[in-house]
Amino acid sequence: MQFYKKGVIAGLLSLLRFVITSTILFGTIMTLTDVPDEIIRIAGILILSVGCYIASYVSTQIIRNNGLLQGLIIGDIASSVLLVICLIVNRALTISCFEKIVCCTLLSMIGGIKGINTRKTGK
Repeated sequence: MQFYKKGVIAGLLSLLRFVITSTILFGTIMTLTDVPDEIIRIAGILILSVGCYIASYVSTQIIRNNGLLQGLIIGDIASSVLLVICLIVNRALTISCFEKIVCCTLLSMIGGIKGINTRKTGK
């Protein structure tokens, strides 16, 4: 597990950076326009799912080994944090939270597979 530590940390940092940036951008748009509740729910799922995809891709590009496993590790960490937040806020597992967990896990695994099958560019 020590072998994956550098890639997982870099992936989680990229997830955090993407989620914070996207949330600030979407929040700014929401203050300027009237956004329906359904779009807010969909945007929340998309921001987390794309962030997990990017995190797994970045992680796999660093380690270059076991893309599916790395995607599953990133997805499980993000889903665990999301589950704890959901249980604290709602005191139950809601359908919306379950959808986010499933999307995060699936897109993390897809990002890991895509990252391992893409040639590393640059140095």
